[in-house]
Amino acid sequence: MDTLNDLNERVDAFVGTSSFDTPAAANDQAPIDVPAEVHEDIVASVDFSEVELADEFTEPQVAVTPNGLLPMEPLPIDGRLRKAALRMPDEIEEASGFTLFGRRIKSLIYTTDVAVIRNSNADAVFAVYPFTPQPAITQALLTVAECPVFVGVGGGTTTGKRSVQMAAVSEMQGAAGCVVNSPATAEMVEHITNIADIPVIATVVRCDDDAHAKVRAGAKILNIAAGKNTPQVLRELREHYPNLPLIAPGGKTPESIRETIAAGANAIIWTPPSAQQLQTDMMQRYRKMKEDATPVISHDDIPIIDQVAAAEVSQVENMNPDVPIPDEVIERVASIHDHIEERRANRGLKPSLHGFFFRGKKR
Repeated sequence: MDTLNDLNERVDAFVGTSSFDTPAAANDQAPIDVPAEVHEDIVASVDFSEVELADEFTEPQVAVTPNGLLPMEPLPIDGRLRKAALRMPDEIEEASGFTLFGRRIKSLIYTTDVAVIRNSNADAVFAVYPFTPQPAITQALLTVAECPVFVGVGGGTTTGKRSVQMAAVSEMQGAAGCVVNSPATAEMVEHITNIADIPVIATVVRCDDDAHAKVRAGAKILNIAAGKNTPQVLRELREHYPNLPLIAPGGKTPESIRETIAAGANAIIWTPPSAQQLQTDMMQRYRKMKEDATPVISHDDIPIIDQVAAAEVSQVENMNPDVPIPDEVIERVASIHDHIEERRANRGLKPSLHGFFFRGKKR
């Protein structure tokens, strides 16, 4: 067994000074630098969730300008006439979103109105309509949209080869994805994925074997359209597919949007008001502005116009006189006209109309 002196000698050899020496003796010799080695299998992390930061670190950053203190954030850019009149609800920003071709998508606007699409700030367009899909409609939507467009290719009334062809044509036109309705079979989803190189969004109404079959067939995104049961279906599907993008309608209230996001939705489908409703609201505001701004005119405020006094003013006498043409200009033009007519006569041509205004003018 090692004695106490042996242990002290080993410590002195490693550290360079004895821990039992006096402080004065310890300062006589510098300690030996020993490199620290950390094994690669050790993972260190720091949890800042319960760290309280000072107020100067939590306050928004501002800049001192001649106009006062302004937030150090880029100002939104809008046109003089054009603005994003339809803005997505702020609650949608709480969603995690999903990445499509390098673009993060959190909000999808559910409409086929080109005017609404052009004046919204949605991340993508969810263009599904209750009619037979047509390439002309898809082309019109892609022309006005400034974001990815997911177009419907059937699945209910339109099935089979027609839906597969529509998916291929939509890809050639520039669609970002194709949406199939809930009656679409897993075989049709597989045919579309084999033909088109854009993701297939499969619509499901419950977490059942049909939904699982569509995922196995190649559906990249699931659209949950379960009505009031949407949050429950979302939770069930999220348990089976933790990494699969799920989209769903968020309802009409901020609370329902948050509930849908908490249930597992990566992106929210938002239904905007129709253009007719927006026009009705705008006309109501205009009528109210007209009523508030138009004063009540009494008989005393109406000006009296004396027709006799007004007729005494001659409008002809008040007109500016014509600009006179100098005589030398008239003489020069007349000489040119005579020269031209002489040359035409020598060639046997008829008199021209040049200088008609100055005909008869003599030098």
